[in-house]
Amino acid sequence: MNHVNYEKLGVQRRSVVLLADGLMLFLGVYGSIFCLVTAFQLPVDGGKLTLTCLAAAAAALIVFSVPRLGVRLLLVLAALAALAGVVVWEYGQLRVGALVCARQVVATFGWSLGTSAELDISAWVGTLSFLREVQTSTLLCQVFAGAMGLWLGWLFVRVRSFWLTFWGSFPLLLVPLSVTITPAWTPLLLLVLFWGMGVLTRLPNKRDPYGAAKTTLCVLPLAAALLAGLMVLLPGEGYQRSDQIERLRLQLTDWVTMAGREMVSGDGNLGLGGGSTEVDLTKAGPLNYDGSTALRVEADTTGHIYLRGLSAAVYTGEGWEQLPDEAYEELKSGWMRQEMNLDALTSSQFQPDAARYVDVPVPGIGDYQPINFPALADRSTHPQVNAKRYIIENLAGSTAVVYTPYQLLTTPERMTGAEFIGDAYLARGTGVWKHVLYARDEANPLSGAVLTGEDAEAEQNYRLFVREHYLQVPEDLQETLGSLLAESGIGGTVRSQEEPIHISEFDKGTIYYGSSLTVRVNITAEERLELARQVAQFLAGLTEYDPDTPLTPAGEDFVSYFLTESCRGYCMHYASAAALMLRTLGVPARYVSGYVADTVAGERVDVPDYNAHAWVEVYCDGYGWQSVEVTPGFNGDFPWERDPDETAPPSPSASATPTPDPSPTPSAPQPTHSANQPGKAKADWSWLWWLTVPAALLLLAVALVLRRKLAARSRGRRFADEDANRAVIEMYVYMERLLAFAPGRKADERAEELAKKAKFSQHILTGEEREFVRAQTEKLARETDLSQKWYQRLVLRYLYGLY
Repeated sequence: MNHVNYEKLGVQRRSVVLLADGLMLFLGVYGSIFCLVTAFQLPVDGGKLTLTCLAAAAAALIVFSVPRLGVRLLLVLAALAALAGVVVWEYGQLRVGALVCARQVVATFGWSLGTSAELDISAWVGTLSFLREVQTSTLLCQVFAGAMGLWLGWLFVRVRSFWLTFWGSFPLLLVPLSVTITPAWTPLLLLVLFWGMGVLTRLPNKRDPYGAAKTTLCVLPLAAALLAGLMVLLPGEGYQRSDQIERLRLQLTDWVTMAGREMVSGDGNLGLGGGSTEVDLTKAGPLNYDGSTALRVEADTTGHIYLRGLSAAVYTGEGWEQLPDEAYEELKSGWMRQEMNLDALTSSQFQPDAARYVDVPVPGIGDYQPINFPALADRSTHPQVNAKRYIIENLAGSTAVVYTPYQLLTTPERMTGAEFIGDAYLARGTGVWKHVLYARDEANPLSGAVLTGEDAEAEQNYRLFVREHYLQVPEDLQETLGSLLAESGIGGTVRSQEEPIHISEFDKGTIYYGSSLTVRVNITAEERLELARQVAQFLAGLTEYDPDTPLTPAGEDFVSYFLTESCRGYCMHYASAAALMLRTLGVPARYVSGYVADTVAGERVDVPDYNAHAWVEVYCDGYGWQSVEVTPGFNGDFPWERDPDETAPPSPSASATPTPDPSPTPSAPQPTHSANQPGKAKADWSWLWWLTVPAALLLLAVALVLRRKLAARSRGRRFADEDANRAVIEMYVYMERLLAFAPGRKADERAEELAKKAKFSQHILTGEEREFVRAQTEKLARETDLSQKWYQRLVLRYLYGLY
């Protein structure tokens, strides 16, 4: 381990190092303590606690700056004894303070999680005045500040390891961040400043502590000025901030919060719950989850729901991507659409190359949001239908999107904390993790619901946009998919070429089976959904559901390989293949990822990460996008087809997973696991908790023994260096480290003289001289080890690895 030998720095340099270390310690102790105090709004005397943090930093600096090990150990024991004495002497007050703080922590957690949880401490302490609450809580935090000072003092001043210091203080910030509670700005920024300076001086802090101290003292004023500027830009709640300042504040808060979320559970899985707005199918290997909670949902209804996160339009062979921004701009403001001129066609024979195209302007949809169309259609037909409220909190799902129910009624002008991105998804607003949304879950495309007036005009324009962008299939896949569909007989009934064809539907409603041309136009919503069901049944008979499906080989098309080579996969495979097969049939479709949940009216439901799922959306003219389940072994019935009496609240032990179809297609293999669950059942490993401490101690013992052996091997290699001068210098450095454990003992004078010759002169030492220094080094090591007490010997051997 590295430590500073203050005696060899000189008085002036020693003072600079001590000053820099003291300032850094104060930043670390103050930031750590007050991050907890302000996050949970503990009732403390801020002035007294600040002075305590200053005193704790100064005391820790004194204790761990002492060069002699024996004195240092005595000071550490004295400090610990003082803390223990305070705990014993003030046990009653500390007990009250602990209960007050516990009550405040529970209340803050309850507020963050949306519950009314409270801890009633009156049975233990009776009625407390606010003054006593402040006194006892302050005393408890003062004791904790003293312990924190010793802890950070050892890590930062003695061990001088940035990473140990960081991990020794970050958990205090991680506790509130785990439930999206952020501390006050001042302690948070001071703690970040402490870590930042630690990173900046990490390397010189070990080799050149004086240089690191000078860097710290030079940079700290600049950092303090930056901190003051941030505090001016981001003042207290009573100040009305400008929009730009508020966005900056939220972005900084969001960055810290997201860092905490990633430390807790990471991001979601690939194109199911992942944080990207693109789906990377090259990473779709065996499913693997840890069971952590991804979403928390409270709904006004009881039932099985799909929460859409991201829909994708463009298939690349290796993934799904969003439409370009230009397409979304055209969707809003309008575009020119090329349509075939029917005058160039004859009823007896179709000649595509001879057809001429004409440009027809299409108005955009303005401020309409296509995701709202189903709810708007239902409202126009059934104006008395009540909107249902959904409260959705994102705990560990995608950080990019807001997960929404279908038939979403909340329109863009009523949306807060989120923004619609084209027709694809709802982007999460910075700093907002919980959203209140409204939907009309009774709406369905077969209910006769229609859009009227301007709503209908916007949908008709969007319908043309859908046919241009959601019927595209890569050319190299068209023949493969066409052949499979021709063999399956799906969609065999189509209109003949002699029947009139509407100009707006002609060019995008064509499918090819070999060399013959068939045309599909004016397909009803019922026909489109039936085709989707037939495609799902065909895939279930052709392939096998397998959550342990390996990665698709590099260079292979994901869907083609799934359908013709591996013939096994899970929801990502089925949703990708079904979307492209439906497009080949002339049915607008797209890939969707999100979560499924079983809600209980009026209750909060945790949605685990293994409920991430992928499915298909089919566009129904006059209505909008309708979700379709295409993964085999799961209930493919549409919501309006289910018996309301069959919907029952899930048992407390049941996780919110998709309901397996009780009677799947005979040709469809029954998966043994949910499409959203890990590929292997989870065993009960709770008994391992009792082995944690013994296992940790055993691991620590093995690490220390290994550390000692590696240190001895390294010394032997350096002492046997071919360059005698270099070897002797290494021996002398080793002797100096040994002498720190043996105050009053000195190195052999001749050995020291030979080391100085090797270092500062042109003299080349002989082999005999090297062996003499080696003998003296080994002698000093033995004598130092024998002179130590048993606990000092353990430290010398295993912690420092010096013998």
